[in-house]
Amino acid sequence: MKRFNIAFSEYVKWLKNDKQIIMLFTLICLDMFTVSPIKEYIAMFGEPVNMIEPYITFITNIFCVPVITLTFAVLMIDFPDISANATFVLIRTGRARWYRSQVGFAAMAAVTTLAALFVFGIVAIQPQGFVGNVWSNSAKLINAQTMDAVFFRSTNPLSYLDLSVMTNFSVAGAAAICSLLTVLHLTFCAQLQMTLALRFNRAVGLAANLLTLGAGMALQIIGLKISLLFPFAHATAGYHYGELFNEVIFPIRGSVMYLIAANALMYLAGTCVIRRKNLSLMSKED
Repeated sequence: MKRFNIAFSEYVKWLKNDKQIIMLFTLICLDMFTVSPIKEYIAMFGEPVNMIEPYITFITNIFCVPVITLTFAVLMIDFPDISANATFVLIRTGRARWYRSQVGFAAMAAVTTLAALFVFGIVAIQPQGFVGNVWSNSAKLINAQTMDAVFFRSTNPLSYLDLSVMTNFSVAGAAAICSLLTVLHLTFCAQLQMTLALRFNRAVGLAANLLTLGAGMALQIIGLKISLLFPFAHATAGYHYGELFNEVIFPIRGSVMYLIAANALMYLAGTCVIRRKNLSLMSKED
């Protein structure tokens, strides 16, 4: 119960943090560069889209995922709270229990971020969306190799679903598995940032997070297999399959296991760091 109380307390602080304004700017950007172009090709083809297709685009498009991850990284920059009062709570609850509560808080924050994106995607696409477990004709047609579709994709890279996602998943399946991958990825990023913030400072934590994200994205775009060493490759479902049905490049189950293992390793690293932390200096650090 103490663990939950600490995690919930951190979660409330996170919700009230002034930096939440950044989430609003991110939603505005996604509306401009993802939802608005989707509405354009709805008009182009005269076909509505599935209501949750914008959300799935947010968490699978190779250019949208970094935007969301960067937003989350900035929202987490003030955590863990290492003020004098937080240090007192840490001493009373125990170092290991305190760190477990921070990981729980990070997972809660990740789920909340996805919930906000889910609701925003549905609201933003109305009334041009339909309910069902089928992909829209518009989402399929925009992936065609016609001159107009290719030009549209090149000028609006954040606006369309990867064809491999539609070929290998149902709408509900894509929403479920891609949400799981994203939550695991964001929780890993938060743990990386928090652990390095405790060991060094918050600037080092954020820098390491951005470097890991940037390297993973660059290697993924280039198409090098070494990209599979980075969490980013495992968080983007579209790159697990080719455009043909059952053309597996890397199994989704393997990515889920990779991200769980990565979170477990970061948890062990964070626990080791907090056990060795000099509490007398903790509240004086940035």
